[in-house]
Amino acid sequence: MRSFTLISTLILVILSAACTSTGDDVTSPALPNLLNEENDLDGFTRECRASMRTIGSACVIYCASNSYYPSDLEALGEPYSEMTCPECGLSYELKGDQEHFALNCPLQGIPNHGSIIDGVASWQPGPGNEENACRATMRTIASQAVIFFAYHDRYPNNLEEMGMAGVVCPSCEFTYIISPVDASGNPSFSVWCPLPFDPNHGCIIDGIVSWLEDE
Repeated sequence: MRSFTLISTLILVILSAACTSTGDDVTSPALPNLLNEENDLDGFTRECRASMRTIGSACVIYCASNSYYPSDLEALGEPYSEMTCPECGLSYELKGDQEHFALNCPLQGIPNHGSIIDGVASWQPGPGNEENACRATMRTIASQAVIFFAYHDRYPNNLEEMGMAGVVCPSCEFTYIISPVDASGNPSFSVWCPLPFDPNHGCIIDGIVSWLEDE
């Protein structure tokens, strides 16, 4: 129970996921990303995507506890089963099974506010925003590591173990630096941007990001 509480807390701290592709053997989905450029969106879109991120993170926590994803919003229970798109007032469309989940905005018309498929959000960072893209990717790696821990009782030693081989910083195209232990050898997950400049895009240590959230 203590391990699951820690995992759930770290997932909620990370709460976001990156818009990066992952391999077919990923242990679990990433959480959807939270990007500063969304401040330029209309209120309905921003609020709807925030709600979908919340539901997406709940799906990951549900999977960590049950080893499968919720079949629908009702399986998640309140308050998720009561959440609706702020523009149309309809319930979100969620389908899940043993290995996958799909969450869609119910707004009729194209485009709507987007979707989250296996943790990957349909909306992408703005062009040229490599810092946000890198930080979103590090959030994905960190959230993947937490779920990996839930299944294996240890953190991954490398990106390959999470099915994320080849994931690189968009600015330097170097592989991210990760560690499954702290300086004392205790279980502790950290991921660093490999950009060889100071400052680089930052790091995440045990779910805590190095950058200010309003940057």
